[in-house]
Amino acid sequence: MPARARAGQSLRLIHGEERHLVDGAVKEWLAASRASQMHVEVFDPGFRLDEFRRSIAEIPLIDAERWVLVRDPPQLGGTVRRGSEGPDALADVLAQRAPTTAVCLVAHLRVPPQNAVLAAVRSLGGEISYHPRPKSRELRVWLDAAIAARGLRLGPGAANHLLEVVGSDLGALASELDKLVALAAGQPLSITEVRAAVAGDEPVEMWTVIEELLGPTPGRAAATVDQLLAEGRSSQHLLAILAGQARDLLMAQAYLHTHGSGAGLAAELRIPDWRADRLARQARAVPAALVAGWLRELHDVDRRIKAGELGDADGLRLLSLRAADQVARRGRRPAVPAG
Repeated sequence: MPARARAGQSLRLIHGEERHLVDGAVKEWLAASRASQMHVEVFDPGFRLDEFRRSIAEIPLIDAERWVLVRDPPQLGGTVRRGSEGPDALADVLAQRAPTTAVCLVAHLRVPPQNAVLAAVRSLGGEISYHPRPKSRELRVWLDAAIAARGLRLGPGAANHLLEVVGSDLGALASELDKLVALAAGQPLSITEVRAAVAGDEPVEMWTVIEELLGPTPGRAAATVDQLLAEGRSSQHLLAILAGQARDLLMAQAYLHTHGSGAGLAAELRIPDWRADRLARQARAVPAALVAGWLRELHDVDRRIKAGELGDADGLRLLSLRAADQVARRGRRPAVPAG
């Protein structure tokens, strides 16, 4: 590279809600710095603006260039701490950048159009790239392209299975595709092989526990937990899964309370549509206070097990029986249909 940083690399703002795409764009910028054999100076969110000003305004004495990466500065849309300098101050600093300094600003959120920093980058001739979360059609286009880029040959229905199980998180989808590349070793994979490899983080039976707990016969949930333990499932794993589902259920209840409907819940929680639909149904079938109590009990059982006060299997059985009794005592609740 010449002494002056390349156009498009000299000043860049990368922002958006889709973390995987934002991080991918940052990796491309970093790759350019490695190609030029330059060290990258990194400023994390708590940086001092005076230090950043000195770094980008001074011309290096030895190196021909300087490369600076700024991660999630609060001036790009986050919360600016009391006493710290806001977007206008950061915009003024960017105007003092030396011509041999390349700066990349990164925000894992959408920077408002009226933000002074965004306007400064544009007026200074910098490059701005925005990476929103892809919508359903865009998501499928991205997935098909990612499959093709990796040279994967997947059986019919494989892409749909990935979207249903993994959801809309591009980072998680990319990770699953990389796993399939290693499994395939250059050979085609059938839908059966894909289903076995990409089965999700939770046993299907664990969804049955919640469904049965909120259904007409809550005691069946305790019986299912007993069966899972008898099959040799790890009690710690089951505890973690149940706690995660309780948290998701509380988040869904909060979302429904705020928005009035489940529209947009899948995007908010970054989960597949089928899980969002199921959560919305479950959220309406049980009070939030009861779910919060289950979550507290799950954490307490986990603590007691690790402290040696309670056996693994006994703790889970007692918890599931208590939860079933609580639901039954509330009287007959609407059954949550299987989704």
